[in-house]
Amino acid sequence: MKDIQFSFDTDRQRRKSNPWILRVVIIAVPLVMIVAALLLLGRGGDETGKTPAVPETESVSSHPVETPVAETAEPVSIPTPVPTPAATAAREPVKEEVVEAPAVPPEAVAEADKMIGNQPLDMVKVNGRVLSEILSEAGTLNQKHEYVQTRKLLEPLLKAEEIRPYSTPWLAVAEVLGQANIGLFFSDIPFARKVNHTVKRGDTLDRIANQYKTTIEGVQKSNSIAENSSVIRIGDNLRIYKGDWRILVSRSNHLLMLYDGDDLFKVYRVGIGKQERTPNGTFVISSKVKEPEWYAPDGRVIPFGNTDNLLGTRWLALQHTTESGPGYKGLGIHGTWQPETVGTNSSNGCVRMRNAEVEELYAIVPRLTPVEITD
Repeated sequence: MKDIQFSFDTDRQRRKSNPWILRVVIIAVPLVMIVAALLLLGRGGDETGKTPAVPETESVSSHPVETPVAETAEPVSIPTPVPTPAATAAREPVKEEVVEAPAVPPEAVAEADKMIGNQPLDMVKVNGRVLSEILSEAGTLNQKHEYVQTRKLLEPLLKAEEIRPYSTPWLAVAEVLGQANIGLFFSDIPFARKVNHTVKRGDTLDRIANQYKTTIEGVQKSNSIAENSSVIRIGDNLRIYKGDWRILVSRSNHLLMLYDGDDLFKVYRVGIGKQERTPNGTFVISSKVKEPEWYAPDGRVIPFGNTDNLLGTRWLALQHTTESGPGYKGLGIHGTWQPETVGTNSSNGCVRMRNAEVEELYAIVPRLTPVEITD
């Protein structure tokens, strides 16, 4: 046991072998690591929770596709920006316009249809109202014989900027308006353009018709006088439409338009001459014939009712108004037994109408009514 020696100074010997600097290092390193860890955690929270600021010289709205980011010396370390609500709202419309918009917008199609006159009636608006609804209202008025109200409703539409002359909407308005005007003409319904005539001694239907620039048939139908009767009695009150008639024929549109002064009264579809045989010019109706005979080019006289007679049920001869102009023989407005030729270039130069429509025109316009034929 005495050979065994214990030394209690071992720790002191170790302290001598480890300098004081080592102790400082040993203590400092853990502290540095803890501080560094805390700094890293704090920096990580800032990067994931905040959106990089937009430079003051630019705004999000000036770049709707991408949010601008300030330049930096270390672009790799810049985190991906999280879009702000403003940037998202600005970006979505651009994406819709480029990707989802149709190749031809519906507005462009509607505008093209309007230019060529094929726009559907339910797409045309005049004074904030859909045209098809206006025409439906006018049709109801016509059924009730409220023709004056129909005129007030439709006449302004023919001069509206939204409706181009001769277009489909224009023709639709003219058709319904014409029905109202015909209803007014062939009835005794009071109207501003009608006059009251009290029959006096010496009056005849022919004299009365000439006085008011109308036709015998017009006076008869307007006052419920039988067509085959010329009897009128002193003291009878006749209501007569006093019109200022003129006719315009448009060859390119195959239309005959009857005007009362400056107001369109009725539009009729017509056929014209093949190979430009219907001449342009100004004319007057020089004569009128019911159930006409036809003088064929070969000299034959073909009676009314014969299938070879091309004139239909009525004939209105046209005489050129220029004395030095060309003389046209056999030019006129007439009916046809071939209604399928109306709307085409198939006559020898005359203006063709359906029989029922030429009979209507015949009853309205008197002799010497001016007629103009244009392209």
